[in-house]
Amino acid sequence: MTRALIAVGAALALLVGGLVLVVVLTSGKDKIQVDNALSEDFTREVQLSQGQGATVDLRELAPFDWTRALVVAPGTSHATLEQRLGYRWEGLQGLEAGRAMVILLDSGGKVVRFFEYRGAGRFEGFATPIADVPRDRAVFRVSDLVIKPKG
Repeated sequence: MTRALIAVGAALALLVGGLVLVVVLTSGKDKIQVDNALSEDFTREVQLSQGQGATVDLRELAPFDWTRALVVAPGTSHATLEQRLGYRWEGLQGLEAGRAMVILLDSGGKVVRFFEYRGAGRFEGFATPIADVPRDRAVFRVSDLVIKPKG
């Protein structure tokens, strides 16, 4: 009986060890997901302020720690974005959807979060294909669904 229990225990240990090994060897780098809540909040704020010529303050919508925003034009290639970031883009969605994207970066230039603009408006007055907007200037003026830098 003891031998049978030892054999079963050893088999279970080998099975669990094999599963752990498979997970470790097949796991890739974590992908960054689009921030759906921030995408919806930004899109809604643009829509609500568009007829009034009001502003959308990204600092209020994204109160967490970030230093710069990159406004990425629709149709920008992965290669162009990766060249600007200085490393491989690991974000899911975004560029494939053909929407304008905003990437929030930390002080080291690493992506903190990113979101998509999902409305019918367009960005104007920004450098293309990628505009660099410091946090202290991340306020946009919206008029007739045209999103422009405030300053």
